[in-house]
Amino acid sequence: MADELAIIGKSLVKPDAFAKVSGQTRFADDLALPRMLFGRILRSPHPHARILGVDTTRARALPGVLAVLTGDDLPIKFGILPVSQDEEALAREKVRYVGDPIAAVAATDEWIADEALELIEVQLQELPAVMSIEQAIAGGGEPVHGASNVHNAVAL
Repeated sequence: MADELAIIGKSLVKPDAFAKVSGQTRFADDLALPRMLFGRILRSPHPHARILGVDTTRARALPGVLAVLTGDDLPIKFGILPVSQDEEALAREKVRYVGDPIAAVAATDEWIADEALELIEVQLQELPAVMSIEQAIAGGGEPVHGASNVHNAVAL
């Protein structure tokens, strides 16, 4: 039966392997188009914190920066699924996980975009992080989602 198998158990060459390892393949990072901008996102270093303020003044003044957005620029919440109607593209009042996006920058090159991120001043008040189901059920501290630690209750 093993002799009948054409793929399973055989070493196969990927059709694009040579082009990739020899530098012939063009990836998205290789593209340079007219008027192309580079984006960067400033993310939370904390798992749970209240946003006290975001000052983008210095980032906006940097030559080569065309746009800086914060959650205040995107006030309408969205949800791809009905269970996630409290999602925000950029956090406005609090961050709920390490990496939660706080601000976004568009600039003429990636180095300016990186520098602009460093110029954004974010004031965060760290809150206790809920790191287990037991901690969430026990309550105490500030809830992660509004009035509780329940993200969404669905009856099926």
